[in-house]
Amino acid sequence: MAIAVLPGGGGYDHQFVNTPPNLVLCVVCHLPSRDPHLTECCGHIICKSCLQQTKASPYTACPMCKVKKFTTMYNKQIDREVKSLLVYCTNKEKGCEWQGELNYINNHLGNSDGCQFEEVKCSNECGKMIERRYLTSHVETECPRRKVNCQYCHDGGEHEFIEGQHKEECPKLPLACPNKCEVGTVPREDMEAHRKECQLEIINCSSDCGKKLERRHLCSHVETECPRRKVNCQYCHDRGEHEFIEGQHKEECPKLPLACPNKCEVGTVPREDMEAHRKECPLEMIQCDYHNVGCEVRMARKD
Repeated sequence: MAIAVLPGGGGYDHQFVNTPPNLVLCVVCHLPSRDPHLTECCGHIICKSCLQQTKASPYTACPMCKVKKFTTMYNKQIDREVKSLLVYCTNKEKGCEWQGELNYINNHLGNSDGCQFEEVKCSNECGKMIERRYLTSHVETECPRRKVNCQYCHDGGEHEFIEGQHKEECPKLPLACPNKCEVGTVPREDMEAHRKECQLEIINCSSDCGKKLERRHLCSHVETECPRRKVNCQYCHDRGEHEFIEGQHKEECPKLPLACPNKCEVGTVPREDMEAHRKECPLEMIQCDYHNVGCEVRMARKD
């Protein structure tokens, strides 16, 4: 019964320049033997890992001659022959043209000046596997953990931090004015001060009338539109808020010109003088001088 070779076990599965001789092939995995052992019962070669799996299985007999109890011995000569076999680089399909003895392939793949097509870990430990030929470019221009300086405040740190959390806090980062004013952008640390001066910022009327308006219109509003702006009554010159002067005060102002209800030639009369005027107005309707004796006629004073 065939013995299954576990992952990571067995012989060398590299691409060989020439077909390996049968003498060096493992009788279990049929690959050039890794850590070759020679069976004393029948003289065949078996990998150390294949041997361990064979002896650990219920079928512990020799894979070739089926002797139930067999012994083996490490064969250094076969090991040298296997390691002297010519192999292609494991990255041949990617374009690597290297070929050499199997014994040196790990040096070729592992050295920094070796195979440029071998995938290696990023030296900044970002977790990315990348072909060695692209490593320098990745580390300098692409790696999220490469060291960079903030272009605004010049603090240093890893790229992903500078472009992420730091950018959310950088005091020098230019921010667009939320009011889209002509200033354009303002450093984050100056934004609060800018908004206290920005002419397009929406603010409350300084007279507390409740109106919200752009700062650039505040002076005009306070001076000519605000209902709570201070004004003088044009008749009596009392001072107060516009809405009061034009409202309640106007209903009471003693100097407010009122039209004579009789439409006499006088025209208008100050409120405080109206009572006296009507006592003299020639068009005021009054009773006949003889009303005491029964005359009910009412007539203009002039008549």
